Amino acid sequence: MISMKELNPRGYPTNPAIDKNLAILHQRMNELRVIWAKPMIVTSGLRSDEQQMALIKDGKSKAIASKHLAGMACDIYDPEKELAKWCLANEDILRRIGLWCEHPDYTPRWMHFQVTPPKSGKRFFIP
Repeated sequence: MISMKELNPRGYPTNPAIDKNLAILHQRMNELRVIWAKPMIVTSGLRSDEQQMALIKDGKSKAIASKHLAGMACDIYDPEKELAKWCLANEDILRRIGLWCEHPDYTPRWMHFQVTPPKSGKRFFIP
């Protein structure tokens, strides 16, 4: 199972809204984890503004208002794209759980999941 600590490994300070978002993310990701039935490694969960700005500066992100900042997103290690292929084939399960993903074509070694729809409303969106 994915732990709450894995979703905030650096122990960033939170507030009631972030705590609520992390609880929702935790519940939904563990529901996916049970259905997927394979281990999941969280590579990024809650981020600080400073961490996000460093990713932008390094060209690793373009999202100034990343869902990671509010505890609404996490990235799962997926170098062989096994999880990505499964997700693309099981959009109905993601819909039922309440998860949206950056399209795997844009995430070379991970799957990005979030608990709120993007502006496009698409289950798989372009970041």
